[in-house]
Amino acid sequence: MLKEILAIGNYQSLQSNRPFRDKLVLLLKLYGLVFLFNFLTAPLNFLWEYLVTHVWHHRSLLAQYQAGMQNFFHKLGYLQAVVYISIIGPVIEETVFRLPLTFKRQHTAIAIACVFMLLARLLPGTAHLSLGYLLVLRVVMFALGYLILIRLLPRNISPGKKTRTAVIIASALVFGLMHISNYLPLQWGIFFIYPLYVLPQLIMGWALTYIRFKNGFFWSIALHCLINSVSVLIMVIAGNPYK
Repeated sequence: MLKEILAIGNYQSLQSNRPFRDKLVLLLKLYGLVFLFNFLTAPLNFLWEYLVTHVWHHRSLLAQYQAGMQNFFHKLGYLQAVVYISIIGPVIEETVFRLPLTFKRQHTAIAIACVFMLLARLLPGTAHLSLGYLLVLRVVMFALGYLILIRLLPRNISPGKKTRTAVIIASALVFGLMHISNYLPLQWGIFFIYPLYVLPQLIMGWALTYIRFKNGFFWSIALHCLINSVSVLIMVIAGNPYK
């Protein structure tokens, strides 16, 4: 299986018409690999933190992460935050990063429209909107984005194998690097260290991309939900520091 995972150029030829049991076993194996990688690399976080705080004398990035998570839980409320992290977030992220890997016009339009939906929060005057009004605005942004894109995008998107492989790799990399935003506000003087903090998300993006081609799109959502849900459960067992 590991050899197949590493052969990114062959992802497009992977088959998804396999028995449900085989797909479930693959999901659990990939989760085990992701969990094992996170466990083995966890001590490295202490090394990155030592360099950041004692060698380069910057603020702790882990402390910034914890403060950001605490603010997120306080802002949404505990239950809504858990639902977002465990379900809503994975669905949106998989739609943006894994759905368009079919290179179909409709799927690409949906993915980009989801980005427009997320960017609605940055529009002037939206900072003080209630959750209900913001939700309506996002639905409108998604609908408008989709209707415009479905007309603008070419009907047939047929890149060559090298381009497909490059897009697949870029999707996993951007997904992982996107999680640098968990460490806001950014400290630009040590920006080079941030990719090391999101190594788990980079490996996670690779696993999600593989299962998306091997099992199908909804299985990447299932694995993403599983990874995030277990992470939240571990936080709760550890004492729920964000409540």
